[in-house]
Amino acid sequence: MRLATLLRSGSAVWAAVPLLGGLLFFSTGNTGGTIEYWESVTARSTGLLGVVSAVCGAGAAWEAARLKQGAVSTWAPSRGPLRIAAEQLAPVALLGLAGVLTSLAVFSDTALLDIPGRPNTTVLAVAYAVVLSHIALGHLLGGVLPRLLSPALMLVLGYFWGFWPAATAEPAWLRHLNGQGIGDCCRLDQVPAPRSLGATALFSATVITAALILIATREGKVRLVLPVAVAVAGVAAAIAVASPLGPDGEQGRDRSLLRCGGSAPQVCLWPEQYEHEDDFVRWSKEAGDKLRKAGLTPVERVEFSRRVPDRETVLIVTATSLLPSGPPACALEPGATYPGSEATSALDAWLAQVAGVEPAASSGSDEAVRLAQKVRAMPTEAQKAWFQHNLRSVRDCSQKPELSPSSYTRAAKAGS
Repeated sequence: MRLATLLRSGSAVWAAVPLLGGLLFFSTGNTGGTIEYWESVTARSTGLLGVVSAVCGAGAAWEAARLKQGAVSTWAPSRGPLRIAAEQLAPVALLGLAGVLTSLAVFSDTALLDIPGRPNTTVLAVAYAVVLSHIALGHLLGGVLPRLLSPALMLVLGYFWGFWPAATAEPAWLRHLNGQGIGDCCRLDQVPAPRSLGATALFSATVITAALILIATREGKVRLVLPVAVAVAGVAAAIAVASPLGPDGEQGRDRSLLRCGGSAPQVCLWPEQYEHEDDFVRWSKEAGDKLRKAGLTPVERVEFSRRVPDRETVLIVTATSLLPSGPPACALEPGATYPGSEATSALDAWLAQVAGVEPAASSGSDEAVRLAQKVRAMPTEAQKAWFQHNLRSVRDCSQKPELSPSSYTRAAKAGS
């Protein structure tokens, strides 16, 4: 049958309407965390995969129900069941491909045209495999369930499977089976983890293979035994691949792509940041000079998560790089107390102000910013003592912070 005839008589054109509406609805407010970086854009576009899969699965179920109603399987066998299914589902498969590419376009920005790289084709291929697995499952259900029930069931099942695993904390591997493991990827120093993509591809291939066997074999023991064996083995293998992963499916980017320039601190940038190197280096040097005037030694190297810099952010990141990136190991032990947690916000705000950031733009709560302003009014040596004492409390669970500026002012007077 000609493709034009299939499009005119099938469900794909009608299904495109709710698909487009669903993509626009679910994308509203969900593109804010996307970085102007092709890996980030491609990975985050999979967040709409549940919509595409649900609609395409329902369309496939409707097409299978039409074949069942027309008793096509009882006609003279000039074509095999796999060929019939492939021809009938071709428009739905094309709709699925259009949905995957539309999701990518929703998260894309015109600025990406001037950025090195291209969309991650592996991520797009795996996403399309997820859609095809729903189409295969929808075709099976449409052949055995009532005509109206199977599309409705695939809509609910596709939506549930597309979004529920990402909302659950445990088991973490579950979200890597439906393609949502990389939904929050990626910062500039990250790429999608091949293990997460592999688990999704393996699970989807298992569903497709089992469905193809059931479609091709009309009767006999092989119709049930073989697809069940394939399903059990494939699902077990997919879980084994996904199990070592945490909830997030990303890994570190190849660090040989970093280009470092400047000195004290040295600024290291990713390819997407190269065109703004002068701004990064100039503002980072400004922060480093002000830290040295306060008696502090800047870090040797600094990296930035933003593609396009602004002065305040560069100053804050350069200055606060003196702080640990997270709590110490002692704070992560069961039942551990971590007194230094209350000092972190104040140290952040103080370092930002030391680097030249106005209090109104400083990081941290209003209380922390006001405290930092009071500390900034102290003599330089008293400020340094305040910083060093409270920095020890951030790094050591046994060291209590002392944030009151008056304690250091009295100590300075006593020493003089």
